[in-house]
Amino acid sequence: MAGLQREAGDVVGGYRVLGRLGSGGSGSVYRVVDEGGDEAALKLVDAREDEVAAARLAREVRALQSLRHPAVPHILDAELDEDETFVVFEIVAGETLFDHVRHHGPFTGDALAAFAERTASALEAVHAAGVVHRDVTPSNVMIGPDGPVLIDFGLAHRTEDARLTREGLVSGTPGYVAPEVIDGAEPGAQADRWSWAATVAFAMTGQAPFGSGTGAISRTLETDVTLPDLPGAAVLRAALGRDVNARPGMRDVVAALSGATEVMPAIAPTAVAPVAQAWAEHDAATAPTTVLPSGEHAVDHGFHEADEDPFDGVFDDHEHVHDEHDELEEEPTPPPRRRMLLVLAAVVVVAAAPLAPFVAFLVMVGFAIIARGVQRRALAIGAAVVRRGRRRTSDTVVQTIGLPWHVLRAAVETIPAALTAAAVGVGVAVGARWLVVETDALGSSDEGRYFGTALALALGALAAIIVMAYGPFMRTTRDGAHRLAAAVSPTGGLTAAWTLVAMTATLVAGIGIYVQVDAWWWPLSGIPGG
Repeated sequence: MAGLQREAGDVVGGYRVLGRLGSGGSGSVYRVVDEGGDEAALKLVDAREDEVAAARLAREVRALQSLRHPAVPHILDAELDEDETFVVFEIVAGETLFDHVRHHGPFTGDALAAFAERTASALEAVHAAGVVHRDVTPSNVMIGPDGPVLIDFGLAHRTEDARLTREGLVSGTPGYVAPEVIDGAEPGAQADRWSWAATVAFAMTGQAPFGSGTGAISRTLETDVTLPDLPGAAVLRAALGRDVNARPGMRDVVAALSGATEVMPAIAPTAVAPVAQAWAEHDAATAPTTVLPSGEHAVDHGFHEADEDPFDGVFDDHEHVHDEHDELEEEPTPPPRRRMLLVLAAVVVVAAAPLAPFVAFLVMVGFAIIARGVQRRALAIGAAVVRRGRRRTSDTVVQTIGLPWHVLRAAVETIPAALTAAAVGVGVAVGARWLVVETDALGSSDEGRYFGTALALALGALAAIIVMAYGPFMRTTRDGAHRLAAAVSPTGGLTAAWTLVAMTATLVAGIGIYVQVDAWWWPLSGIPGG
């Protein structure tokens, strides 16, 4: 933990400590009083022990000094040149969004729209000042008498600043870190807007949209989010999508939450929310009644020991992709697309189905299980990085040893899609065989019946493959298939070699069908039904 420990009565830079409000990854926060008797919040960092935390504190001061917005706290004082550096904020009465929702329930109607608009306006002001917040979460939004306030800029940085990381790591809160940042992209305004949408979703539902802890990472990457059927939920869900270019803007979300039929025009960052009256009505009914300086509800600026899963998740820095000492698979980055190889693999299965239908199906299911297990391994490595930071090759070794467990879990998860694929494949094959064979569409000779059966089996295999690829809960399997294909074809030469193998196997199967080789119905003794 960054920052020295202080007790009540200690003096820091002329401020007397009344008590500790909380602590986090970038410092400790204390409730203090100045010589005039005014209370404030003081964030303290020991620069001698943590140069990165001290540099982040200086960055925070620069960021907030350049902002003038009612939903962003003001800096009252700062000392950045001593070993013991600190910054003094105006203290915010109230409680965090997380605590507010826990005590009073989710926001609804105009109050939810007012919350979304005021926080969107604050974030617009942050971005207009050239600053990226990087940790917009329910624990970093205070609900005060005048409405929500965006706090804790300990992770913030100006867009022109160099990245500050510890051993190539960047911080964030799992479940509120945009998928592109998990994948290794540079945190930016788009990532802030995604985190804002996740925070608005929490205000709407009272639950973290992707859960908390390390499991939130895989759910974020899989876009596994469920929102109630409320006004604006569809647009909010789209704002939490993985495709950056397909996400609606914050004002689109605010407009949808307000029940507007068209996108609201952008509002200047310093403008007062036009639905402030709705917020005032909501606050009068539900806001905490205690007012400073009594301090009963005096809250720190984002460091809560009892907050919803408040640990900082640590993600791989994008620059490590190019570090020759790191293994690429340590990051759950999207694998290179190998669509052509996967299509060719599907063609081989389709071509082999008339010769060995059950074997072809089992090969397809086996490939899906292994692919899903490989993707599970990659996600597990990413989760390990979140918990402990990058351990070079150790996490890769541990998760590789644990690959059988990942494969076993993948096998269980694949059962619904496999059963659905089998049912659809058999149905299509039986239906096609009846249309082609029983109606003598290709003639009544043995040759016609053979080719009719072969065509029906091929169509059934194709249907099964489509269901297997896009069936229940198969997004992880598709990502794993690309990852597995990329692993066996890391170079253009190997890609060409596998292409040649697939084409050769397809040709051999085609020749076998052409010369009317009898189908191998293992584990059955012959074609079902005669």
